[in-house]
Amino acid sequence: MIEVTIPGQPPSGNHMYEGYGKNRRKTDKVSSYQESVTFWVRQATQGGRFRPGETIVIEFDFRLGRSVDATNAMKVIEDGVAAAICPGLDPPRCCTKYDERFLCRAMARAIGWATPHTVLRIWNLGDA
Repeated sequence: MIEVTIPGQPPSGNHMYEGYGKNRRKTDKVSSYQESVTFWVRQATQGGRFRPGETIVIEFDFRLGRSVDATNAMKVIEDGVAAAICPGLDPPRCCTKYDERFLCRAMARAIGWATPHTVLRIWNLGDA
């Protein structure tokens, strides 16, 4: 199991995209936050901890500045985690397959923190 702290207030998945049709894209705020998640998870994993084909458990401990729907924030974070642990050379497809393997659960949510952050605990289900 790894434990990693992601600094900052996670944006809501309700506001994840802007534009329509072929012009639809992630907002700059969501993209920036997901890049931060990817960076911190890669730092914590140092590669190769997640076996192909296994379910990956992600526990979320939210310490927020303001209230946000936990399930919406989890979706934003999941995409960043998938990009961090995806071992393939074709990240869009590979990351989608990792995302499908996630078993996520919010363990805590506290509001009013001056320095918002989210603590993630991530492991292969077979290691529990």
